[in-house]
Amino acid sequence: MRVITGIAKGCKLSTPDGLDVRPTLDRVKESLFSILYPYLSDSLVLDLFAGSGSLGIESLSRGALKCVFVEKNKKAYDCVVNNLRYTKLIDKSELNLCSFEDFFIKNTQKFDLVFLDPPYSVGIENEVFPKLLNHLTDGAVVVLESEAPLKQFDGYEVLKNVRYGRVYITLYKPQLGGGN
Repeated sequence: MRVITGIAKGCKLSTPDGLDVRPTLDRVKESLFSILYPYLSDSLVLDLFAGSGSLGIESLSRGALKCVFVEKNKKAYDCVVNNLRYTKLIDKSELNLCSFEDFFIKNTQKFDLVFLDPPYSVGIENEVFPKLLNHLTDGAVVVLESEAPLKQFDGYEVLKNVRYGRVYITLYKPQLGGGN
């Protein structure tokens, strides 16, 4: 796994050993970031369930202003820290070792772009989407990686749904007035 383009292009990223972390494949990441290009410049990004930090790091490499990483597993969190140091993007990052619930309780920032790559079998996105609404800017985009073909969530409109093998990437935006 590597950073595809931008200021950290070509940097190889590590993944946490022994965890059920599914790094987003380079071909999927490349297609995804082609779609997200208009949303990246000077954006505030949230990488929730960060894993290795791959998606947030790619965002920073491509021009995002700042990325907030949230990971509750200590091994995965340490991996994100190491990847950020290696890519020299740690100064543009905020790291949180906590659950998404604890993060949403303490967070006061609003995000332009959010990556959600939660454990597939848990269905945790049903809890995340309602809590996330109050943390989004107008025009924000939320990216969900899942095994489900399409999920609808109250307060969100589906912008795009694409299948890559057994993985689905769905882009959502908050419905008018949903992220204020």
